[in-house]
Amino acid sequence: MEVGTQFVRRWRAFFTRLGRLHLLNRKKPAHLWLLHLLFLNDINEDCQKFQADWNAHPVTGSRTNNKSPVVSCTIGYVHKQVQTIIQDLRFLGQVEHGIYEEDPMANIHPDTINRYYGVDSIEQTRSDGQTGAGHPDDEDIDSETGDTDVEDGSEGDESDGDHQWTALQCQIASDQAHNIRHKPVKVARHHNPFATPEAETEFRDILALVVESRTIPGGYGVLVDEWEDGYPEREIIKTGLRGKGLEVVLPEEVWFPRAVLWTQALDVMTQLVEIDGDD
Repeated sequence: MEVGTQFVRRWRAFFTRLGRLHLLNRKKPAHLWLLHLLFLNDINEDCQKFQADWNAHPVTGSRTNNKSPVVSCTIGYVHKQVQTIIQDLRFLGQVEHGIYEEDPMANIHPDTINRYYGVDSIEQTRSDGQTGAGHPDDEDIDSETGDTDVEDGSEGDESDGDHQWTALQCQIASDQAHNIRHKPVKVARHHNPFATPEAETEFRDILALVVESRTIPGGYGVLVDEWEDGYPEREIIKTGLRGKGLEVVLPEEVWFPRAVLWTQALDVMTQLVEIDGDD
């Protein structure tokens, strides 16, 4: 929830605005490529900032004593400010309980482990009819090494074990299917509309000149005379299964320059390449 309220909703509202006012067509892969080019780094920076802020927020509770997962402190000033990050909760936990080993089963519920890997799991049998406990009568056990040799010289059928493992995986997936409450999200198609690296370089160079000259193209909804009642600072996005409208504030000083950059890039790209509904 906090990820949405802190930054994801604003980006979603911004992209909604680009589609509503500034000619973004989400069905055009070239438009989606342009979004990646212009804003992916900004989105990642927002994500990293949220992560840092979230890791530094106090955790309530009697055991945590309102400590933060990460505490930033300044050590000194020699040539520059030196900062260290002390993970106090993690450190105190290690002091009190020791350092935990990496356990691949750590995040699996005990009931699930018992069901599929414990005494309640389905008995797995080999191709020779054995369950894996003990040894069949036709095996000769070396009393010193513990090695076993099958009289017929067979080393066992590895494919049979692979088949059993695949069957177990399918069973687990089937049993857990009711916990999946949504269908996989379809990834939108996007691709570079420029046929050669040289063409893309030309696009980037022209865009840099347009941005530097502060040229704002007309017909994209960013010129003052194209606003009806001033440039809006709020955008409505749909949330939840019922599509309830949620009002998101987009401060003009942050989001309007990004809208201008989008229109500048879209205008240059449109002039350099032919973009149809399927490209």
